[in-house]
Parts: sequence; structure tokens; C-alpha cells
Amino acid sequence: MRLTMERETLLKGVSRTLGVVDRRGTMPILSHFLLDAADGVVTISATDLEVSFQGQYPAMVEEPGSLTLPAHYVHNLIKELPGATLNLEGTEKSNLQLTVGESRYQLLGLPADQYPAIPQITDQTMVEVECRVLREMIDKTIFSVSVDDLQYHLSGIFWERTQNDEGAYFLRMVSTDGHRLTLIERPLPESEHFGIEEGILIPRKGVGEISRLLGEEEKVSLGLTKQSLALKADSKYLFIRLLEKKFPEYRRIIPDSSTFHFVVNRREFRDTLHRISMLSTERFRGVIMKLGADELEASFSNPEVGEGREVLPLKLEKGDPEALPMEIGFNARYLLEPLNVIDADEVVLEINDRDRPCRLVSKGDPAYFTIIMPMSL
Repeated sequence: MRLTMERETLLKGVSRTLGVVDRRGTMPILSHFLLDAADGVVTISATDLEVSFQGQYPAMVEEPGSLTLPAHYVHNLIKELPGATLNLEGTEKSNLQLTVGESRYQLLGLPADQYPAIPQITDQTMVEVECRVLREMIDKTIFSVSVDDLQYHLSGIFWERTQNDEGAYFLRMVSTDGHRLTLIERPLPESEHFGIEEGILIPRKGVGEISRLLGEEEKVSLGLTKQSLALKADSKYLFIRLLEKKFPEYRRIIPDSSTFHFVVNRREFRDTLHRISMLSTERFRGVIMKLGADELEASFSNPEVGEGREVLPLKLEKGDPEALPMEIGFNARYLLEPLNVIDADEVVLEINDRDRPCRLVSKGDPAYFTIIMPMSL
């Protein structure tokens, strides 16, 4: 293998593999990426057997060939090298000689035939969607994915196709960690061809790589097999192995109605909770909200740090003011994370009583909400 390639182009390709490769696994080759040069194109691939990436990049290929290289070491080196153009030459032992100006490096690789097979798009029906919409949906749900390895069935985002009474199709994403549940729904043109009416569960790592790809493109095509979700954007491909665990029956958690609707300014509410959370610790994370007809009092007490109280105006949009005030406790972070990504100026707190979950809804966007379990105080 012998080729010449722009340094920035190679750096871009190798960078895309860093979130995919497995640095801590038992198979050393999974910390490598596969570099294959042929016909004026370099194909860079990476996999950890759950998430796979493949991208094609232009190069002047004098002699075709392929080998694998340690992704993080190669990335760190290329990033610091001078010059705009790199000369790459493979050896018989699957090593790579890299030359730029007077600088010369030899990188130890592994044979390409030892690298696991990368999935391919074959006869899947592909549906084109806007990256902006998909990325918004991921950003607004990923924070409530469980990070507990023992809750494997909660360690991803559930994707589902829904249909309204008028026959329009929507994509719904749902995530939960057992303490809160987040749901978002957006129109999905042509989604009748995207067969996920039974729902698919995308692992957290795969969701992160999808979000990275969406941030680089304007449109992406989605396809589905029995075991994986495929994404195609120009000459880049991403394959995510689906989680086989069953996602909880989330519809049973969503309240049919609420006794009280409180409307509060999102920014003021967020800033108040942010100040309180700065004084919280792992043992003392709760905030007590005293909800009246026209004001919200947020207070906390941390015997290791101190205590505080702030008052915000709010509007009682639904409910009997004679039944107020009501005190209810929450983990401040569970409220802060959705408040940070909501776009609306106001949010609605939908509450039945102090012992039942609260629904935090973006004002004017009922298709996005988070349900939060209260804390015992």
C-alpha cells in the first residue's frame, strides 16, 4: 500500500473512529481502525461489534492495500504533525510508514484480514430525514438514559413510529432511568417505509455516535435490519446493533390528567435550581418546592453546606387555589436537565399531589415532556 493524502482529510476520518473503537476490551484489534486504499479512495472503518462506522475519503493511491492501526495513537500523532500532505506506505508486516517533510514515523499495525466484518447496506429501504430534527430529539432525551449497567433494558433510547387520527406519521423517542421518563415526538415524512412500529432500542453509545454524525450533515437516510439500525450520509455509514432487551411499558407511567397546572418562567426556574444544585452533595440533592396560587418557593437544606430559599412568580392555570399551598420534593438535577434543553420561555408543571409524579411540559409543545418522581422529604 502506498498513497498520498491531505493531513486534514485523514485526521477527519480517523477522528470519526474515536468514539467507536473499544480501548478497554479483550480484543486488541477493536482498538484499531481499518484503513483500505484503492482506486483514489481511502476507506476508514471501525467497530466494537456493537457500533460500526465506515467512511470514504479522497486520496492519491499509487498502490492499493489495507491494514489496521491503533486509532487514538494515530489520531494524536496526525493532529500534531506539520505540513498539509502526508505520505503513507504499508509494509509486509502490516506496519505503516508515515512521512511528512523530514519527519518519519513507523506505526505498528495488525493484518486487515483479522479485522471483524463491517455491516453493509444491502436491500434495506432507506428513509431520508433532516438531521436537525433527529439531533433535537436525541439532545432532549439522552439525559434520562440509565447509566446503571444492571439496568440494561434502560440503557438506551426507545424509538417508535406512531400515527395520529389524520394518518400522519411521527417518530417518538422515549428514555427512562427509573426515576424520570422523557418523551418527544416529531413528524417523520415518509416514515411509513421505516418499519419501527414495534419499536427499537438504541444503546447509549450508539445514540452518541448518531448525534455526532447528525452534527456534521444536513440530511441522513435511515434503514433497518433485524439486528441493526443503519444510517447513511453522503459517503459515511453508521451501523448500530439494537439492544434486544424489552423496553418498559412506558404508556402506563404517563398520567391521563393532572389536577394542577402551574406555569413558570423557564429561565428563572432553571437559574434558581442551578444555584441550589451548586450547594448540593451526593447525600443531599433535594429541593423542596412550595407551590401557591401565584408564587413558587424553592428551598433546600444541606447540613454539610447550609440552606437557602428563593421565591419565583408563577401562574395557576388549572386547579383549586383553596387546596394550596402544596409542598413537593424533587432531585434538582432531574428538573434542571430538561429545563436546559427546552426552547420555550415558559414551562408547565402538571401535578396531582405531593406523592405522585410531576410532568414538566414545554409550554406550547405538548409533544415534549419529562415525568419526574418526587423525593420523600
